[in-house]
Amino acid sequence: MTKEVLVSLKGLQLSPDEQSDAVEVIAPGEYYLRNDKHYILFEEAIEGEHEVSKNMIKFTKDSLEYSKKGPMNVHMIFEKGKKNLTYYYTPFGSLQVGINATSINVEETEDEIVAEVKYGLDINFEYVGDCHITVHIKQKGSSINIG
Repeated sequence: MTKEVLVSLKGLQLSPDEQSDAVEVIAPGEYYLRNDKHYILFEEAIEGEHEVSKNMIKFTKDSLEYSKKGPMNVHMIFEKGKKNLTYYYTPFGSLQVGINATSINVEETEDEIVAEVKYGLDINFEYVGDCHITVHIKQKGSSINIG
């Protein structure tokens, strides 16, 4: 895998009333492998904001961490079988977020990596729904299948 990559971060939330909400970000980024940990750095434009968000994803086969710094700040940790609490800071106030990861799967080939996490989400101690994050990293110059 080269240093210059294309990152696709896709999130899906299924609420108890069976409605779903999907979000996807595609951005150029940088990839590093250090001490058996994968690192992806990328910037994201936030709608309605002038400042960009600086994002870092760090993962192994057993865990994934997602950090966002900018107009909104969060550091989320996903570990299978563990519940992690964090705060999501927004311009309008902060929310306590609970993450209960049920599965983490990482698949690697020579020119791409796909990491998937399934987890339960609660906000301010209230269950919101089951969620799914897919992180797809490909060498720059190749295309990402967003289907």
